[in-house]
Parts: sequence; C-alpha cells; structure tokens
Amino acid sequence: MSEPMVSYALNHEDVLLHRVFRDRPVGFYIDAGAFDPVDHSVTKHFYDRGWGGINIEPDSEVFGRLQADRVRDVNLNVGVSDRVGEQTLFGGPGAHWSADLSLVTGYFRVDPRDVVRVTVRVTTLAQVCEQHVPPGQTIDFLKVDVEGLEGAVIAGADWSRWRPRVVLVEVNHPETWEPRLLGSGYLFAAFDGVNRYYVRSEDADLLPAFDAPVNVSDNYVIYNYIRAINELQDKLQDLAGLGPVSLGVARRLRALSARHPRLARLAKRVIRRVA
Repeated sequence: MSEPMVSYALNHEDVLLHRVFRDRPVGFYIDAGAFDPVDHSVTKHFYDRGWGGINIEPDSEVFGRLQADRVRDVNLNVGVSDRVGEQTLFGGPGAHWSADLSLVTGYFRVDPRDVVRVTVRVTTLAQVCEQHVPPGQTIDFLKVDVEGLEGAVIAGADWSRWRPRVVLVEVNHPETWEPRLLGSGYLFAAFDGVNRYYVRSEDADLLPAFDAPVNVSDNYVIYNYIRAINELQDKLQDLAGLGPVSLGVARRLRALSARHPRLARLAKRVIRRVA
C-alpha cells in the first residue's frame, strides 16, 4: 500500500477532494475563507502536491501566516461578498469573524458584551477571478466557508464565465444560495455533515467519487495525530535519561498509535528510544 496522505482539513474535506482529483498531479483552487495555511486547511494537502491557487482571508492576523506559508499562491486580505466595498464583521473569544451577529452569539456562544466589530474591505468572486485567475486556467475546486456570507459569495460569482469543477460550501442557510448553484448547471454531489458538494454538469463523470463518505479505504492519517507524536518526541528528547518520565511519554505514544493504527510505525520508532 502507498504511503497515506495527510489530512489537514477539519472534516477531512481534503480526503474526499483527493479521491476526486487523485490522478490530477497539478491543479488550481480558490479558497474563500482560507483561515490558517495548515490547521484545518482544505488546500494544504494540494499545495504540498504542487497545486496552486487563490486564498482569500479577511483576518489580518491569520493572513500574515498565509502570506508567509503560501509563497506560490495569490493571497488576498479581503472578504468576499456580492459587491465591492466594506463589510462589518463580528467576532469575539473563540469565534471566527462573521457577518452574522446571531452566529457569533448563538453558535459560538460569545457573550454580547464581548462582541467585537471590525470593518473589512470586500470584493466579489467574479472580480477575484477576473484579476487573478490566469487566462484559460481551469479552477478545479472552490471552497466557500465564510461564516454566514455564503449566499453573498455565490451571488457575486460569474458562473457562466468561471466554472469550478467542484464547489463545496459550508452549510449556512443553503436554501438562500443552493437554487442559484443548481440553476447555473451544478449538480448536487454529497453532504458530509458540514459542507454541501456540487459538480458542474460538464464533469458529471466525477459524481461517483462522492458516493461513499470518507473512510479507511481512502488511506489517510490525521495531521493532528502526527503533530502530537512529534511534540511527544521533542519532549522525549528533553527528558532523555529521566527513566520513569520517559516511559510515561512512551505509554502516551502507544495509546496514540492504538487510536490511529496507521501511525503505529512512526510511534514505534520513537518508543524504541526509551525501551
């Protein structure tokens, strides 16, 4: 069996997309609401494969990490909407920036007294494509995760001129935006509990790749498990010679590898250092 892919995305969206585009060595993506370049990133796996694209993120702090990490990509520190101008976003402790105040105080449970407001520049998806998609470039997938502005993002696209092969949209009031996608020649492909996936009618042959949910046959490992093992390995190096403590770290590694068998080989290499 080949080496497993590393999944960075929160709901393993990258695993499903890898299944769809397994045989496409180089491709192009647009990530509206990119957030961090590694943690919970739907595009990190593809960037590491040699793909490139456009990352759109209005949060200035997070954008700095994107700019530093994604040197081959176009990185835009703006929001996306159905118009060009400004947009008020709401946030707070533990919440992502959102145009929907009820999402921040409801889903993210931010106390109304702790809500923070910020004004950001916004543009449209049509303008982003006009300015940054190379002529003749196929857009393999578009990811839309904008905490309540999904309908505005979809309304601001030109679906006749720029037609991503696959579109995945976080489910926030899909009744307000799905009819526009379906009316633009997109076919519903799957729902993973967080996102709804669509395939353009020209690529209807891709639909069977969505028939099954992400599963063990997709041969993937979770990035957070790998990071946990690496952190324990670093701790082990710091504790070399402290027998009982090192053995405790080894036990944690064994437990971690038991929860995710595909990491067992990596964990065993670390455990041998204290055996």
